[in-house]
Parts: sequence; structure tokens; C-alpha cells
Amino acid sequence: MMAKLHYIPIFLFFVNLVSGQDTYEIDPQYPVHDLNSQLQVYTDSTDSLSAEYLLRDSILHFSRGDELPRLLNSNLTYWGKLRVKALDTLTNWMLHFEDKMIGPPAWTKSNGKVDVYAYAGSKLIFHQKTGVEYSKKERAAKGSWVLNSIKLQELPVGETVTLIIRARGNSFGYPAYFNLSARSPDQPYYHQIYQFHNSFNTFLFGVTFIVFLFFLLQYIYLKESIFFWFSLWLFFCVITQAMANGLIIGVLQNIRFPFWMFFANGIFFTFWFFGRSFIESKRKFPLLDKFILGLAFFVLIEIVLMTLYVIFFKPNIHFTGPGIHYQFLNLYTFGSLILSIVLSLKKDLFARYFGIGSLIASIFLIIGTLWSMGIIRPPFRLDPYGTGMFLQIIIYSFGIAYRSQKINQQNELERLNAARSLAEIQRMKDLDEVKTRFFANVSHEFRTPLTLINGPLQQAKKSSDDRGDKSIVLSDKTFGVIKKNTMRLQMLVDQLLDLSKIESGNLYLKLSKGGLIQFLRSHIFSFESLAERQNISLNTHFSSEPELAYYDKDKLEKIINNLLSNAFKYTPAGGAVSVNIGHTDKNISIEISDTGNGMNKREIDRIFDRFYRVEGTETKGSGIGLALTKELVDLHNGQISVHSEKGRGTTFKLRIPILPEGLPQSVRIEKDISKPSDLETPPLKETEVSIAEPLVQPIQEEVVLLVEDNQDLQSHISEILEDRYKVLTANDGLQGERMAFEHIPDLIISDVMMPKKDGYELCSSLKNNIKTSHIPVIMLTAKAGQSSKMAGLTQGADAYITKPFNADELLLRVRNLIDARKKVWEHLQSLDLVAISDLNLSSVDDTFLQKVVKIIKDNIDNELLSVEDIASKVGFSRAQLHRKLKALTNKSAGQLVNEIRLKKAKNMLKQKVGSVSEIAYSVGFTNMSYFTKSFKEKFGVLPSKV
Repeated sequence: MMAKLHYIPIFLFFVNLVSGQDTYEIDPQYPVHDLNSQLQVYTDSTDSLSAEYLLRDSILHFSRGDELPRLLNSNLTYWGKLRVKALDTLTNWMLHFEDKMIGPPAWTKSNGKVDVYAYAGSKLIFHQKTGVEYSKKERAAKGSWVLNSIKLQELPVGETVTLIIRARGNSFGYPAYFNLSARSPDQPYYHQIYQFHNSFNTFLFGVTFIVFLFFLLQYIYLKESIFFWFSLWLFFCVITQAMANGLIIGVLQNIRFPFWMFFANGIFFTFWFFGRSFIESKRKFPLLDKFILGLAFFVLIEIVLMTLYVIFFKPNIHFTGPGIHYQFLNLYTFGSLILSIVLSLKKDLFARYFGIGSLIASIFLIIGTLWSMGIIRPPFRLDPYGTGMFLQIIIYSFGIAYRSQKINQQNELERLNAARSLAEIQRMKDLDEVKTRFFANVSHEFRTPLTLINGPLQQAKKSSDDRGDKSIVLSDKTFGVIKKNTMRLQMLVDQLLDLSKIESGNLYLKLSKGGLIQFLRSHIFSFESLAERQNISLNTHFSSEPELAYYDKDKLEKIINNLLSNAFKYTPAGGAVSVNIGHTDKNISIEISDTGNGMNKREIDRIFDRFYRVEGTETKGSGIGLALTKELVDLHNGQISVHSEKGRGTTFKLRIPILPEGLPQSVRIEKDISKPSDLETPPLKETEVSIAEPLVQPIQEEVVLLVEDNQDLQSHISEILEDRYKVLTANDGLQGERMAFEHIPDLIISDVMMPKKDGYELCSSLKNNIKTSHIPVIMLTAKAGQSSKMAGLTQGADAYITKPFNADELLLRVRNLIDARKKVWEHLQSLDLVAISDLNLSSVDDTFLQKVVKIIKDNIDNELLSVEDIASKVGFSRAQLHRKLKALTNKSAGQLVNEIRLKKAKNMLKQKVGSVSEIAYSVGFTNMSYFTKSFKEKFGVLPSKV
């Protein structure tokens, strides 16, 4: 038995000799050496082997390197054993681990960790490392992380060296691989260094990065949410494409898979957040928006949980197996497909566009997941994920531009609608203002003639009551005023009715035939008497009668009447009004010119506007006449134009058709020229009512200044007041102001709307001037609105009376204001006027009185102080000073001086500052007997008794 045991070592020696590993001789003369045939590969399923054990042990089962399957098992450790001998120095030679799988993206590439131990006998020569999960400092070769290689230049020449290799796949589940080759520096690479860099991946990364930068800048500039979400989705796409091309992922040793899991799959949830913004689903489709959010959060939660699971539990990941993550992606893809179909069927343009793009992406995602699960192979060797991403970038880049264009068009349409609405609101506001102005002007026009009708009738009724006579008697003058203003009211009503008929389309022409020039001549010459009274020349030129002419006498008369009345209103005395009438076979032309003040461009542009009226004078009417004239000319299919220059007069030119073919069809033709009816309203002319010169009245104490540009109303108010007051009259605001400064009246009655200076300006001027600030002002106007009253009272008016007014009310207001002004100063008259400068006074009148008293006090010892001296110092004439002081203190200037001197003397006597004669001289008295007499009359005691 023992003899048999002696043969066992000998047997093992021969077995080992027979099965022993050959040594591969590396000859530097050959640049590339394939070492797989000499490589022994051992599977370490328990991670129990070591380099020392493999160096000693030679009975373990192994596979030759060139007999290994295409892919080894994932997540297993493999050992390799190789004997080599360098026949010469191997300067810069490298041992390469060749990756034979061409095509997968870069993040799957490279062994995880490879350790190479070199032994000469039992002595360790070197230990080198390679693989993506070793840091760059630890790797033997400093080149690209994709190339797994070590240096061979440390091998001793001519000595057998055993290389023990430990290789493990990477964290993506990519299995370990050997495929060993020794390469000289002349043949350093076994394939392209970035074999996964095909042209499509490189192109896709470049396009994605450029588009990302563009939309990121759009977001930074515009701050719109859609650009943010699209930029965020593109950012995830850029990171994914960078990893696919070998960027970023190579420098991550320990977090490669979690990093890839979050960013490569983050494309899916950011896509739907972008979709919500693109569609505006939260506003348009609230229910569908919840499903979109649910799908986005579903994949987000799955990605986060899977990432955390990998980090903390470190599971085995199988590159060649689908894994649970792809199951979830299939569920997501199914939900995405359904949502895409629903969106594609929506009527909303943006929802449909996004749905179609998402449907295309979902189809490629389905192909990609089936490919990843090994169920199908994509056609044309295209990466379905990358292709789908590329199509999405193109579709949605154009989609955002298209969406922006549509939104801009919609916004522009909304802006136009808003502008139209604003214009309509402004139009309605302007129309309302025009109507308000029209009714105010028409009210003024009606109130003035109503006042001139109602006032004389009331006066006649009062006279009848005073006489005890039941009959009411009107003088010729009163009757003429009433008749004239009744006709004026009738004309205004007719004009308003005509405008109403024109606006409703119910006004038609009633044509007569023949005698056109004769008709115009007789009507124009009816203005001769008005021209004479106003000292205005009326120049005319008429052509011969046309052979055939049709015209509406009533409408043509109103046109001529309005234009001539307008010309005479604006032409001053000594001026001229010219009328030139001509015709052609088809039209009659009328030109009416005046030498008045003319108009500026703004007035010319609006002169024919309905209800437009230049403010500031009653004589300019209600704004109806010229508007009606324009409408009547248009009714004839005619034309009217105006030319005017400020200070050089105005010219109106008309051209009106006189043949049926040029006139509107809605006309009625009368064969015979009818005579004017007695019922027809005569043309508007100035009624020949003579205004008598006022009778010489005895000079009365109280003076009233009446500022009114309507002569009839001026005459009527004067008649009311002249029995009790001296009445001064002014025809406009400027003349009224001048007369107020000159005469210092006790009260002023002023109209509001007047030429040159209106009532508001006049009141403000008088109340802010020291000469006239004390004078009560009554504003008399047709503007009855609260705002008009407030405007007048704000300017300092003491009362506001609207037309038509009651004569007794006017007299009572005048009396009360004059009496109230006297009572206001009774308190000051009872004061010691010597001390008035010490009072806290602020009004213009108080300041004036303080100034007068100060002048007297400063010159109290000057016996030669005269009224002229005081008037000169305050800027008044003697008469103005007298009227002002009488109104304020009911004393003349001399009386005021004397009273101040006496009161000063009394105070000094009470204080015993000197003898009676000394005090008398100190207050300006040189005659002692006169001082004693005056003192006794003033205070009832002699100076010596004080």
C-alpha cells in the first residue's frame, strides 16, 4: 500500500506537466499579440479566490480565453491567469482588455474594476488597476476611461511572469470581459477610442445643446413658464445625450447608476410638465390635467424610489435582463400613449399639436422598451430612444414658435378688440360730452328769449296790479321784444326738429321749378336793414337765371339764412359781407364772405360738428345752425367748404345740384312756384326795435354795473333796476372790468357767457384786485347745473341766478347784498381804527384797509396830509378811494383821517402822556378850538375832562 502512495506525487507531477500553462513569448518585433489562447479564466461565484491562491493552485476548472461566450454572467467576478515572457524591453507597451460589444451607449461601457498582479516566481513585481469604477489616479493608464489597459514595460526581459487578473463588471450590470492583447505604441487601439460616437449621437447631442441654450435664454428674457419647462426637459435630454457620448459618466465612480437613473429617465416626467404648460391644460382641461399630473408624478416617484433603492440596497443589476424599471416604463408608456390619443382628438389647436407629437414619441418609446427587454430589435439599427427624442425636439421647437405666433395673433386680436372697445367707450363718452354741451347750449339759447318774454310780461302784470286794472297793457317796445324772442324760440325748435328728421331719415326735399336767382335775391336783400343798423356793407353779385333749376325753397332759405346770420354776427361795424352767386348747367354756386375776426384751424375743423359751439359768447348761438346747414347741403348731394384766417375773415362756398339727376331720388317736385304762406316762419333777422336812450336820472347814492352782451336782456334788466339804483351797462367782460375799476360800483350783475372775457374771468379779476375786491357780484346765466354754480362761487361770486328769473327776486338779491356788505363793516366802524393794523386780517379788503390806516397812522402828526396823498400811496384816484372807503366803512377819506386822529388823541389823554395842546399837535391838529369842537362832537366830552 505504501509503495502505491509513493507513485501519487509522480502522477500529479506528470498531470501538471501535461496540463501546465504555456508561456507566451512577446516579441517586440510584432506590434500586436493576441493572448486569449494562453489565457485561463476562472469563475469566482463566491468571491473567495485570491491572486496568491491562483498563483499556487493549478487544479481549478478554467476556460480558455478564446473559448469564452460572447457575454459572461453579470454581477460575477472572474479571474484570469496568463504566463508571458518579454523577449526584449517592452517600452510603452500596453496590455488591453478589448470590449467586443459595439453599439450600446457609453454609460454601459468598460469593466467596473480590473486588478492585474504580476509575479516572477512567487515575487510580486507590480499591481496595476484599470476600469471605470477606479478613480483616474488609481488607473494604470491615464487615457480614456473607456479603454481598460495596463502597462507592460515593467516586465523583466527574458523572465517568465505570471499575470493574475481579477475582473468585475460595472454598476450598470455590464459583465466583465477579457479579450486580452499586448500592443506596441505603434498600434495602441483595437478600435476607435469612442466607438459609441456614431455620427447620429454626436449630431443629436449638438442639436440638443444648442436648442437648450436658445430656449434657456428665451426663458431668462421673457420669464414665460413654457420656456422654463421646455428648457428643463431639454436639460435632461442634454445630460442624457452627454452620457450616451461618454461625457460626465466616466468621472463618476460610485454614483454612476443613480445619476443615470435620475437624469436619463427624468426626461419622461419633465416632458409632461412641459406639456401642461404648452397646452395650458390646468385652465382649459382641468380634469385631463389631473391625469397628466398623475402620469408625471407616477414616473417621477418610480425614478426616485428606484434611485434610492440602488443607492442604499445595492442590488444586482443585469445589463442583459429587463429588470423591474422597464416594467414601470412600459406602464408609463401605455398611459402616455392613451393621453396622447386623447389630446390628439381635442378640438383645441395646441392640445392636438402636443398630442400628435407625444404620440410619435410614445411609439418610439414602446419600441425602445421592447428593445431593452430583448423582445424586438429596432429596424435600421437606429436607437429608438435617441430617434424619438430627436423628433420631439424638432416637433416642439417648431410647436413653441407656432404657439407663440398664434398667441401673438390672439393677443393682437384681443388688443384690437380692446382698442375697439376703448374707442367705443371714448366715442360714447365724447358723444355724451357733446350731448351735454349741446343741451347746456340749447338751454342757454332757450333761457335768454324766455327771460325776455317772461320778464316783460311779469312787469306788465305787476303794473296792472299796481293800477288796479285787470287789463294788461304792453308798450310797442315790449311787444317787439316779446315777438322777436318768440320767433327766435320758434326758429330754434324748427332747427332741432329738422336735425331730428335728418337723423331719422325722414326729411326729404320738396322741389319747386324756376325763379331760383330771383328767390335768392329777394331773400338776401332782406338783410339790408340789418346791415344798415350794424354799419356793415352788404355786397352782392347775381348771375342770370338758369334755364332749368329745381330747388327746395324752405331748405335753401334756411341755408342762406344761417350763413348770412353767421356772417353778420362776426363782422364788426365798418366791415363788409359779400354774396356771390353763379351757376352752371348742373349746379348753383354760392359764396358768402365776411371781414370778421376769422377762425383758427381748430375751430375750422369742428365748425360743422353737430352741437359744437365755441364757448365764451352768447352771440355764437347754440351750435345748431352750421351743423344744420351742413346736413341740408348734404341732403341736396351738395358740397360746402370754409376758408378762414384769424383776423382776415371767413368765406363759405356751396355747390348744390339744380337738376333732378344730381339730386336725391327721394324728392317731390311741384310744377308751380308757390307763394310764401302767411304761416311760414320769416327768415331770421334782427327785429327793428329801437332801443331808446336811457332817461337822465338823478344821481343816486348806490351804483349797479350790469355786464350783459344781449342788448334786449340788458335793456330789460336796466328797466328793473333803474328806479332804485344808478345803472351802468357794459357789453362784454373786458368793458365791464374797465368800468368796474373806473366807477367802483356798489354791486355788479354779470352774465357768464360773453365775448372777450366771460363772467368767470371777470369775477376772478375783480375779486383779486384791491380796488374792486369788496364789490358783491351776482352771476346771471342760463347754465343752471350744480357744477356751473360751483364754478361761479369758486371764483368769488356772491350769488348765482339762473335764467329766466323773477324781477322781484333780482331786486331782493341786489338789496340784500348791498345791505349785507354795509353790515359786515359795521363792526370795524365801531372798533378803534387806530389798532386795526394789529388785527389778524387776511382778505384783500382787510389788507387794503390796513394799508390805508397805516398810512394815516404813519402821518398822523402831519397836518398837511390830504386825501390825494393817501390815494396816491394806495394806487387809487381820489374818486376811487372815496367809493372804496364809503363801501367799506361808510366814511370818506377825510372823515376816516379825522376819526383816527381823534381816537388816538383820546387814548393818549387817558394815558396822560402830555397836555391837551401837546396831544392835539401830535395827532395833526394845529387849531385848538377846532380840535376841542371835533372832540366834543365825537365823544360828548371836552378833551380836558378825559
